[in-house]
Amino acid sequence: MKFFCLCMSPAIDATVTLPRAPKGDGEIFKDVAEEENVGGKTVNVARWLALRGADVACGGLLGEDNDRPFAKELAKYGIEDRFMRVAGATRRNEMIVWPGGSMKLNRSAFPKLAAELSFESLLSLSSFSAPGVAILSGSLPPAVPKDFYARAVAAFKAQGWLTVLDASGEAMRLGLEERPDFIKPNAEECEPLVGFVPKTPEEFARATAMLREKAAHVVISDGGAGAWFDGEFVPAPKVEVVDTTAAGDTLLAEFCWRMFGDLGNGERGMGNAGRWAVAAGSAACTMPGGAPPAQELVEQLCKDVL
Repeated sequence: MKFFCLCMSPAIDATVTLPRAPKGDGEIFKDVAEEENVGGKTVNVARWLALRGADVACGGLLGEDNDRPFAKELAKYGIEDRFMRVAGATRRNEMIVWPGGSMKLNRSAFPKLAAELSFESLLSLSSFSAPGVAILSGSLPPAVPKDFYARAVAAFKAQGWLTVLDASGEAMRLGLEERPDFIKPNAEECEPLVGFVPKTPEEFARATAMLREKAAHVVISDGGAGAWFDGEFVPAPKVEVVDTTAAGDTLLAEFCWRMFGDLGNGERGMGNAGRWAVAAGSAACTMPGGAPPAQELVEQLCKDVL
């Protein structure tokens, strides 16, 4: 099974570690540690799928000014590079952490992107001889129309692809109009789609039922608590959280690998895929800057998932 991961808003993800919590305005820290990894939601998904042994291509947009780290990372993991290079630089995001706290700075992707960027030219990046699984994930640059994912879902489905959509806001709402096969909002992202943020089991069941009117299958992640897979809850194992940057992406990638990858029939099914997915997402929280966790840790944590 071929996976194509479409990433319109890649990023260099940096984790800056402070020795203590900030005390006030204008404070200067000199003793800091910093680690960088190339990422963006669908890049993170592609990397984990490749680590699992999947046949993966990744496309979308990359800035010409700093595309080398991305090209190197894709080559390192054997991911086929189908990115379109555009003028400017790919954004840099920061997770700032200190003992007992954290904050994150997410910048807008490609704020100077030309508005006349062709939808057809972007979708041509995913031209393959046979259909597979298309994973569409992340925010859209300001110049890209909000119905981009809706058009992409329709185009992929017309060619026989399975579609997985992980977006938020208007881009997700419009994408649902084309009935993707799988969606993965988090609890907060459910509000503009169903009118409330689910908090109780009954509310998650209601949100799932409402969303399944427009998507065949629904995964709702609930932070450190776990995730809901077509209404079935899988609790997360306890881990020491370092950085949550790629946790949801790793969860989604492991889920897709277990559902669609080259595994035996005994590995398939929403329940089993969900158990592995939550273990992988939890393991990702132990790594800085979106770096992938050890596969051995995922296997260990999966045993702790009920």
